[in-house]
Amino acid sequence: MKKRWILAFMAVCMLAGCGKKSPIDEEIGTSYRNDVPAQTLVEAVASEFGEDYWANADLAPEYLDDWFGVSEDMYDDFYGQTPMISVNVDTLLVIKAKEDQIENVENSLDTYKEAMVQDTMQYPINIPKIQAARIETFGNYVCYVQLGADKGSGEDEEAAVKACQEMNDRALAVIEGKLTQ
Repeated sequence: MKKRWILAFMAVCMLAGCGKKSPIDEEIGTSYRNDVPAQTLVEAVASEFGEDYWANADLAPEYLDDWFGVSEDMYDDFYGQTPMISVNVDTLLVIKAKEDQIENVENSLDTYKEAMVQDTMQYPINIPKIQAARIETFGNYVCYVQLGADKGSGEDEEAAVKACQEMNDRALAVIEGKLTQ
């Protein structure tokens, strides 16, 4: 009887690995799709925010390496946008990392984020956006979210950071929703 349960359990485990959703996020046990174009995810966020989405210029592949340190051999797909006006720092970047490069992509984005935080030559409206920036991974998709539109302005820096964090959380919820459908 015990052998049957073990065999049944093993069969279920093996079959669970055959679906289209993969890989499994080990921290929370969520299975994410691996077949969504990065551009689709970015466009879903842009659509969600409407006029509050300021990252409106496509990021060329060479900038992914030059600015973020993510080279072509580290990913299968990416799409990113930054503002056309260089005084703004709103950025949304979705990178579908190669299976063996996820951690390297995360580290590169962490390095970029830290450099942004350390840069003391930022416009005041950008400081809360930079402080609220998030790097989140859903399966193979590594996201860099630094949004805020005009939420970074005002006298109360703590409230501005919180508003930017909420916007970033909302963007990540849109992306995660598309990857779990």
